[in-house]
Amino acid sequence: MANILISTLPSQGHVVPIRPVAAELTARGHRVWWHTGEEYAEHVESIGARFVLARQTPRPIRPPAPGARRRTPQTLAATVRRAFVDPAAGQFADYRALLADVPLDLVVTDTIGLGGMLLQETGGPPWASIGICVPLLRRPDAPPLKSGLAYASTPEALAQYQAYWDAMEGPLRAVTAMFNARRAAVGLSDLPDGVSVADVTISPNLHVQSGTAAFDYPYRNLPGQMHFVGPLVPTPAPPGAFTPPHWWPDLAGGRPVVHVTQGTVVFDPASLIVPTLRGLADDDVLVVATTPDPSSLHGLPANARVAPYLPHPELLPRVDVMVTNGGFNGVVTALAHGVPLVAGGEHADKSDVCARVAWTGAGIDLGTETPTPDEVAAAVRTVLAEPGYRHHAERLRDDFASHRPMVEAADLLERLALTGEPVLAGGVPGASSLSGR
Repeated sequence: MANILISTLPSQGHVVPIRPVAAELTARGHRVWWHTGEEYAEHVESIGARFVLARQTPRPIRPPAPGARRRTPQTLAATVRRAFVDPAAGQFADYRALLADVPLDLVVTDTIGLGGMLLQETGGPPWASIGICVPLLRRPDAPPLKSGLAYASTPEALAQYQAYWDAMEGPLRAVTAMFNARRAAVGLSDLPDGVSVADVTISPNLHVQSGTAAFDYPYRNLPGQMHFVGPLVPTPAPPGAFTPPHWWPDLAGGRPVVHVTQGTVVFDPASLIVPTLRGLADDDVLVVATTPDPSSLHGLPANARVAPYLPHPELLPRVDVMVTNGGFNGVVTALAHGVPLVAGGEHADKSDVCARVAWTGAGIDLGTETPTPDEVAAAVRTVLAEPGYRHHAERLRDDFASHRPMVEAADLLERLALTGEPVLAGGVPGASSLSGR
C-alpha cells in the first residue's frame, strides 16, 4: 500500500470534487494525508484520511480585485502569478515538513500545485495533478484561457490564438522569473529556455481531468499524461443524511424548476440570484436559490424558495434549468444530471466554462456575471422552450456516464504511486463523437 499526500486549496470547489477520489484510495487501503485549511478537517477525517494543516501556504482564492475582469495578457499573467507562483514556496515547505515524518510515495495536488513540482525535482516523490477547472494549456487549437476570444477552427481564428499567446510572452516572462527565483531558493535551476510557468501547470507524470473531451473544444494534440475520467462530482448522501426543507414537496408541483446558484467564492446575490428572482417573479416556474445568507434576500417573490445549501445529487434530478455563475464543478455536476444551463461568470476560468456551455449546445452564455432581470428571464425561457438545450445536456450526461470517475482516477493515481513512472495514454482518453455539435 502507498503513502499518498493530497493537497487542495481550502475551498469547497477544490475539496468537494476530490473527496470521493480520496475516499476510494483509503477504501483500497492506501494511507492518505490531506493538506488543506482547518475548516475542512472534518471532511478529511470523515473518509479515513489524515488531516494536515496548510501552515505556510497562502490562500490565492479570493474575490477579484477591481479591474481583474479585464481580459488582457497582463491580467492573465497576473492570475498565473497569484494562482500558481505565489503559493509554491509555502506548499513546498509544508510538504517537506510532512515528508520528514512520512515516507510519501505520491503527492497529488489540485490544479494549483507547483509546490509538488518543486518537491519532486528536489528528490521527493512523484507529483500528480487533478484538474477541477479548465486546464491552463498552451493550445494552438483553442482560445487561450481568459482571452475572451470565441472558438473557431478557421485559419483566422487560429492566428488570433497565436497572436494572443505572442502578446503573453512579455508578461509571462516576468512571472516565470518569479517562479525561477523560487526554484533557485530550493536549489533548482531555471525552467528551460522558452518554457514559461503557463507550460508547467499540470504534472508531467499524470494529470487527472474531471469531465470528458466532449465538454471542451476539439483537441488537436492532447498531452499524453492527461486523462479524462468523467465528472468528479459529489456523490449522493447516505439515506437519512439529508433533511429536506419544509417546502421540498413544492418541487413536484408540476411547474418547471429553475435552480440558481452564485457559487462559493464570489457569492454576492445581487450579481445573479436577485436578477433571476426578479426576472422570473411572474413566470409559472418555481425558482430555487441557494446562498450562504438567505436572510440577505428581501421581498422574495411567491414562486421563490431559498436555502443556504442543498445537495446537488438530491436537487438536480428535480431541476429543469440551472442558472449558474459558471463554476466548473457546478456546471459539470449539472451536466452529469442532464440539466441545461444559463451561465454568467467572468473571473477565474468562469468565462471559459460559460463559453463551453454555449458551444456544446447545453445552454446559454449570458456573457456577463451581472445580467439584468430581463436578460436572465429571456435566457431561461428560451432554454425551457427549445428542447435542443436539454438534448445536448443529456448527450453530455450520457458521455459522462461511460466513465467510473472515482475508480478511474484512483487507478491512475495508484499506478503512479506504485511504479513511479509517468502514466501516459496511447490516444485521446475519454474522447467521443460528442465533442461539439
